[in-house]
Amino acid sequence: MFAQKFIWTVIAVVIILFLAEASSDTPVDAGKCPIPLWKKAEIFQTDMEERFLLNGQALCKLILPRKPDRGISYNMPDNAYMTGIYVGTLSMKYQCTKDDADLKKLLQSIDALHLLCRVSGVPGLLARSAIPVDSTWEDDGIWRVSPDGKYRWRGDVSSDQVDGVMFGFSWAYDTVKDEAVRKEIAKDVTAIVEHILSHDLRIVDADGKPTTWGKYFPLYTRIEPLNALLWLQALKIAYQVSQDEKYDKLYKEYVFDKKYGERAVEARRNLDPTRKGFVNHSDDVLFFLGVEPLLRLETDPQIREFHLRAFKKGWEGSNNYPGLKPEANPIHSFLAGRYLGDTSEVENAIRTLEWFPFTIKWNQDTIKKYEERFGMKLTWDVLSPEPIKGKPIPIDRREKTWSTWVQDPYHSAGDPNESHPLEYNGHDYLLGYWLGRFYGFISPER
Repeated sequence: MFAQKFIWTVIAVVIILFLAEASSDTPVDAGKCPIPLWKKAEIFQTDMEERFLLNGQALCKLILPRKPDRGISYNMPDNAYMTGIYVGTLSMKYQCTKDDADLKKLLQSIDALHLLCRVSGVPGLLARSAIPVDSTWEDDGIWRVSPDGKYRWRGDVSSDQVDGVMFGFSWAYDTVKDEAVRKEIAKDVTAIVEHILSHDLRIVDADGKPTTWGKYFPLYTRIEPLNALLWLQALKIAYQVSQDEKYDKLYKEYVFDKKYGERAVEARRNLDPTRKGFVNHSDDVLFFLGVEPLLRLETDPQIREFHLRAFKKGWEGSNNYPGLKPEANPIHSFLAGRYLGDTSEVENAIRTLEWFPFTIKWNQDTIKKYEERFGMKLTWDVLSPEPIKGKPIPIDRREKTWSTWVQDPYHSAGDPNESHPLEYNGHDYLLGYWLGRFYGFISPER
């Protein structure tokens, strides 16, 4: 009798421990943001338009004056990438709102992408950023004057920038029905692809030398399979916007004959995220920007299977390491809900947006300005539960960052309330929010 009781006691303890462990992986709704998601999007949109746009071009990082007599400046290594994301986001927004004001903003940022595509004077050579030649802004990087003498543009463009621009143009083409606008989109997309094709699948700068990170050729994609995915994205979008069979033929050739389809399945490297630096979360955003158009546009079942496998592997993980699923990242969670039918992380992703603090982007002076303007408090106590060792850190317990989706969620603990010499825009929040709205995971009232 004693032995039987002992056995049942042991079983009960094991069950309790199992349930405790299982529940520890599930975020606890420790608090709800006092500001609805739509209002937060409105505030971030206002700031984007007033401080982080140059005629529709998204400006990455605002450098605050170090002395009272100095003006602001910007660090602009990724304007093309961010403007592409912003164009995609505005496309989603307009498709949700059907507001003519949103369409006008979208068209302005499409024009900004055209400038970035053409300012170098070299057909198909994208610029990282472009500013008026008489601008007082100072920045690092390689800058040149445009052939017409009107702009300075930043060179050494990468496949990252192309990825973002292609993403934006693809969404804009699907959204804007004006054929004149679509024709200009097709012109720039195909020019970029032709530039890469004519240089043996490399991006070559204005000085005739390959850029540092602009490689798509077969040998490189064996080392960096993400670029196999990005090249397929570029070719697919070139066909989408031009309907030129040449690009469809090339796309299929690279999928099958060149093995890019199979190689792209390995685009997301699933390594141990608890070891700092092992997982490149910047690449995770590039992965999203690359695979989303492929999943949206591809209808051939055989080819589509490659893209689904690529995303599923990145989402679910492999080699005993977790993929993107535990991170509660809206862009990946919503994509999984849409194309994998896995909605298990949608609420956690929405919770990330609810917990998303303004302090992760702005210092207190800026927050106070917007509090006065909008008549509401824009800071609040930490809402998330204490982080669990070895698990992603909730977004309201992380340090300031220019992109929360690029930020390593396992190794970014910090106090977002600390002052910082730079301030950032909310393009990441806006992308997550409007993607959720477009897919129907977030209601307009929430």
